[in-house]
Amino acid sequence: MSYRRLLLLVVMLMTLAGLTGGCGFKDIDKRFFVVAIGIDPATEGAKGYTVTLRMAVPSPKVEPGAAKSQVETIQATSIAEAVRLLKSHVDKELDFGHCKLLLLGEELVKKDFRGPLNWLSRRRDIQNVAYVAIGKPNAKKIIEIEPPNERMPGNAIFLMFGNDGSESSYTIYEYLFDFVRRTGERGMDPILPIMRQEKNGYVVTRLGLLNKSKLVTVLNPQETEMYNQIRNEYKKSTVAATFDGQNMVMSVESISSHTKIVKSSNGWVLRLRLNIRGIFEEAPIGVYDQSWTKLEQAFNVQVEQEAKRLLVKAQQAGVDPFGFGLKFRATHAGSERTWSDWQSIYPRLKFDVKANVTIEGSGIVR
Repeated sequence: MSYRRLLLLVVMLMTLAGLTGGCGFKDIDKRFFVVAIGIDPATEGAKGYTVTLRMAVPSPKVEPGAAKSQVETIQATSIAEAVRLLKSHVDKELDFGHCKLLLLGEELVKKDFRGPLNWLSRRRDIQNVAYVAIGKPNAKKIIEIEPPNERMPGNAIFLMFGNDGSESSYTIYEYLFDFVRRTGERGMDPILPIMRQEKNGYVVTRLGLLNKSKLVTVLNPQETEMYNQIRNEYKKSTVAATFDGQNMVMSVESISSHTKIVKSSNGWVLRLRLNIRGIFEEAPIGVYDQSWTKLEQAFNVQVEQEAKRLLVKAQQAGVDPFGFGLKFRATHAGSERTWSDWQSIYPRLKFDVKANVTIEGSGIVR
């Protein structure tokens, strides 16, 4: 037998031995796909964490109410240990590749979220595009919710935070990669949406503002919408005002936000310019025949006041969710002194907000 034939025979035998010896791959029916993770502090004063996993059960049915899932909860001194202990509670391998929601309990976030974030960012099979949120009153209670209209396990979460389903100006989603970036970036602080239960579903209308380690304040729905308009220039939103005792609501068709940090004779000033165009959704009777100049001025005043209150609220909380500090560092000479200068400037920063609201139509009147 020649040398080449002998070598080929050895390779074939080794390949056959590898195939018969099995491998690390497991079929779908031998896996539990984790769609959501909830992390809370350990109960009864113990050290560690309470970890809750919602696992999808594969099913051939895809229709409202047909989603099947299993929820498991365990407490341990570390998240990694809790996950390994949970493996002994199920008969299938845990797969985190489809996990789309990382939920941190409100109590945990108020103390320190850095421990769970360290594990989440290091775990190789958790996607960086997974959504991160705060569970109110705790993550376990939110994870256990099973909406009756779910077609697939976790589908309500994907539709709520993504752009495929509901699009609300009160719902701001945060990805894991951006949350990690904001936590380590000088000049920009983290934000997280707050999920709470309402009947058999989820409600997300508030935004939590955090510093580099914990939650410091919460925005109400109106402030959350204003943040979305300033930071993300979110169009599918509304602006409201009162004129002669009557409420007016305008649907935003286009919006642009521009900021500039300048030094004046009275100190540092942040200039915010908001340009908004839209049409009426609610308006006084006979508005079509009126002069819209006064109505636009009423909207300008209202938007300016709301925007300035939001900026001052974040400033007084000692956080910078808009990334003004990052912009200051980018537009000034880069050095350690630049960052120290901004740290002394931001608490004393003044805000000059101007809005330019343009009414483009009175809506459809039949």
